Amino acid sequence: MDIHVISSNWETEAPDLMGFVSASLPPSAVPYVYADAYATDGLLEILEVRVARGERGLLVMNCSTAQVQAVLEWSTCDDDGQLQDLEIILVRRD
Repeated sequence: MDIHVISSNWETEAPDLMGFVSASLPPSAVPYVYADAYATDGLLEILEVRVARGERGLLVMNCSTAQVQAVLEWSTCDDDGQLQDLEIILVRRD
């Protein structure tokens, strides 16, 4: 699993941060998750649902520091290798 954490005020040459970040995901993986719609546990649950549906690239917008930490901890619990080809980009809100 690859997890990338970027700041929402990260300077890019692209005028649209979401467009810039989603361009780096595989073409088949464009689902967005808006973390501010979930509590920390709810965010982990929706990520698990999306992974179970077969989604392999996720862009998670507006993450709090606690949500970023929870996702990083969740990623270390992959005992059966189910998450090895997963890519998650977390955009942290500032």
